[in-house]
Amino acid sequence: MIPRIDLHIHSTYSDGIKTPAEILNEVREKNLAAFSITDHDNAGAYFEARELLKEGDPELITGVELSAGKGGEDLHILGYFFDPNSAFLASELERFREIRNQRGALMLQELRKLGIDIPLDMVIDIVGKSAIGRPHVANAMVQAGAVNNMDEAFIKYIGLEKPAYIPKANLTPKDAIDLIHSAGGLAFLAHPRIAGASKYIREFVGYGLDGIEIYHPYHFSTHIKAYSKLTEKLLILGCGGSDYHGREGKYGAIGSQPAPYDLLSAMKTKVKIKD
Repeated sequence: MIPRIDLHIHSTYSDGIKTPAEILNEVREKNLAAFSITDHDNAGAYFEARELLKEGDPELITGVELSAGKGGEDLHILGYFFDPNSAFLASELERFREIRNQRGALMLQELRKLGIDIPLDMVIDIVGKSAIGRPHVANAMVQAGAVNNMDEAFIKYIGLEKPAYIPKANLTPKDAIDLIHSAGGLAFLAHPRIAGASKYIREFVGYGLDGIEIYHPYHFSTHIKAYSKLTEKLLILGCGGSDYHGREGKYGAIGSQPAPYDLLSAMKTKVKIKD
């Protein structure tokens, strides 16, 4: 059996429902060779998971998913193999989380104008170790009885262009790539099929993008083949993962994507070259 990897997993440090310990247990059960917890603007799960590793466990790779924007579109840049002790990266991620919290508070203000009063403390209790995101607000709305489910919260209130939606204050893609590189890491464009991100690949390679996510639940066999050929043509790397969040209908289960270990081997080679 070809060793498989999952380099795109979300935990309770962002908008996932499982703790790093629970993720590690599932990674073990799925017999994965390596994994990375790539929370939104938060690398804290790495430290918690690292403390739980035992001899013979799958490899744990540092990971993060940075929010970026271009042309009014939300894009995500994955970072791997960065120094987890980078003071600059840590301070920037903390700043991003504070911006997320401010955005969340503004969404609650807009909801109050619509007659929906969601206490900030309720949302903070749901957030835990993360920063406020729309899924946390939607969860609080369900708990408060304002909507029947999270989908209704997005469709009626906090989805794009809905009455309580507040736009993100994102990094530029170049700044996101530069930030990952500043900590010695590799930068990848996440799920390029989503939000029309594919059209930016060549431009981002010019900024120093190291690769693209090839394997993803929203990438079918035709996309995987096309993206694999593109990485060869542009002399960039590929990565892949489940984009696991744990919510029903949200991307894939841990280990669900057939991302081969060879992708990780190529990433390791480039990291050594960069050193």
